[in-house]
Amino acid sequence: MLDQLLQVLTPRYVSEDVFVADNMHPRAPRVFGGQVLAQALQAAAATVRAERAVHSQHAYFLRPGDPAEDIRLEVDRALDGGSLSSRRVVALQRGKPILVSSVSFQTPGAGEDFQRSAPEVPPPESLPSERQRALESGDMDDAFPLVTGEDLDVRMLTPVDWHNPRPLPPSLSLWVRANGRVDHPDSVHASLLAYFSDTLMIDVCLAATGRSFLQKDLQVASLDHALWFHAPVRADEWLLHTVEAERVTAGRGLAHGRFFNRDGVLVASVSQQGLMRQR
Repeated sequence: MLDQLLQVLTPRYVSEDVFVADNMHPRAPRVFGGQVLAQALQAAAATVRAERAVHSQHAYFLRPGDPAEDIRLEVDRALDGGSLSSRRVVALQRGKPILVSSVSFQTPGAGEDFQRSAPEVPPPESLPSERQRALESGDMDDAFPLVTGEDLDVRMLTPVDWHNPRPLPPSLSLWVRANGRVDHPDSVHASLLAYFSDTLMIDVCLAATGRSFLQKDLQVASLDHALWFHAPVRADEWLLHTVEAERVTAGRGLAHGRFFNRDGVLVASVSQQGLMRQR
């Protein structure tokens, strides 16, 4: 399953600055937003010199993706400067954009260093995986096994009972890693983190307000997403993903998150606004 995910997150070359990509869960109700984020990042990286590493990605989700349709990715080479490269990527289905994204790359350099400390949490080895919990409880969703599939090892610090929602503290955390060795370029590890980064963001806003994505009358969707890379990342090693709800209002929720590696290094930060309103 990890090989399939890596293949899906690596768009195929069609012509100069044009790529096409498959979908990870063809029987899902819609395309997972993190998948398109990752594919846009990879398409952009394919047009940039290898020594320039991604340092930020910003995106708007415009339309739900159809899992039965391929995704076309068109790259605009907005800038190639002395140390920075910028790309604009449009992901399309049936000729209409489902996501627009700006991705920036930079030649590595030196400078001052400061970061927020990593929280003290139980190690991943002490926690059950989400796949194990789903199999034991009978809650496995075979059509959309985002955190319960065989491609990722996901371990929640405080699992949420979505069948019995109640207001919870506005923070969630999990450990995550690819379920196998990833011997690929740095851009692939960055795209895997982009894929991970679309998890928990809406969840924490729902949990803070005592609601559940299982509610039939609730419309839930990612609206916009911002991701910053601070240090090289290994997606096949444990990453601690911590998120906090910032504000829920007007049918939208805003959350901020951080990714720390096992050594406590802050490797990436993320913010997302999601739609979460009554139909």
